[in-house]
Amino acid sequence: MKILTIGKGSLSDRYGGGQVYFRNLINGLLGGEHSVEYLDLTFLSNSFPEVKQQTANGVLSHRLAVPNSWKYLSARQNDETMEILVSVFRTVAPDIIHAHAWKNIAALAAKKANIACIVTAHHGGIVCPAGALLNADDEICHVPASDAHCLKCCTKSVPGWRLWYPILKALPIRLRLWAGERLRQLPFILFLTPLGTISCNIRDKMQSMLDIGQNAKRIIAPSPAIAEALVHNGFPDEKIVVVPHGIPLPHRLPLRPDFGSGPLRFLFVGRINHVKGVHVMLEAFAALQHDKYELHIVGGAVTKPESRYMARLKRKFSSVNAVWHGSRPHEAIMQHLAWCDLMVHPAISLEVFGLTIAEALAVGRPVIATRCGGAEAQIRDGENGLLVSPNDAAALRQSIQSVLEDPSRLRRMAEQSAEVVSIERHVTVLERIYCELAQE
Repeated sequence: MKILTIGKGSLSDRYGGGQVYFRNLINGLLGGEHSVEYLDLTFLSNSFPEVKQQTANGVLSHRLAVPNSWKYLSARQNDETMEILVSVFRTVAPDIIHAHAWKNIAALAAKKANIACIVTAHHGGIVCPAGALLNADDEICHVPASDAHCLKCCTKSVPGWRLWYPILKALPIRLRLWAGERLRQLPFILFLTPLGTISCNIRDKMQSMLDIGQNAKRIIAPSPAIAEALVHNGFPDEKIVVVPHGIPLPHRLPLRPDFGSGPLRFLFVGRINHVKGVHVMLEAFAALQHDKYELHIVGGAVTKPESRYMARLKRKFSSVNAVWHGSRPHEAIMQHLAWCDLMVHPAISLEVFGLTIAEALAVGRPVIATRCGGAEAQIRDGENGLLVSPNDAAALRQSIQSVLEDPSRLRRMAEQSAEVVSIERHVTVLERIYCELAQE
């Protein structure tokens, strides 16, 4: 079977769990003797539409670069991009298109090319204009996207949002949309462009959801939590299939021989940003006895706001017994998992799956995590880990304290078997879906 996968960035990128999963998936499909090609759609300033090809690790990659000025055209308005994309699809002539990025454009173009398209929901951004399914009160959002529901959340990313949100809310939506469209035609203006285009972004996200729901043949949800969010936002229930992510299963390792004789080693893995709840985790550890634990933080800041966030945390929680390791390659992260005693996953937004949770459980390390969506699908509370409410530093501290006071409890949880899906099993499930749609 010939499969065209659509992603964002180069296949060699090592940014985030999504890229790790994507590489694992392609390797798994190639192991099943499928023909796999890769397409990346990118917007470049002053670029002419062009398609470049290269082959790496047995995968033919197509990079479609289009002018940055097309970025704000909706999939239905962007005739030029659609025409080029349909042409690429027909030239490649795959049996199945599997879109992990540019989902709405891919689904529309695939329908025009008469090729079945599957979409995977990798993060809350598939239904959330703000990107994380986190509302303005730092709570996981459970309401459908709309201008009324999302305006405050999206405005929160702009400095001084408490002042500007009431003003925006008081303006008629038609005026906000009119102003936003005109701002999009101008060069980027600091502060004004992000603020003035919020309503346009919300409208575009709602149209994107409609395009995906109507034109994709299946929507893969890695957890019941994101499946529920999709249904809340109008995606057809009969098209949604819950398929947990798979990983290359590592060797299960016992706890270190000297476990219990010194401080417990806690590990956090992820981007250093607000929605990952790093501030909540550090607040929880700040009130604990420092000689009882070591906190190892593996991950880095990608954007300027994240860098400022990380700098604030290092200043505010300088007394926490923490080691900041920065970004590390995936192989090094697996070594950290084997070396630590347990992992902490303090996310405050909806986590579609949680690849590092699966990796920790597969190695044999319990996880203390928030009830953030993907965690509940993998952790059995009190058996192979502990679950607490998101954004609750006191509850997280209490769970950490419980294993500090009784390390034998941690040993019992580490010995519990955890059913972690292998990448081979994951690919087998996807193959069945591919075959079903190809036959149709």
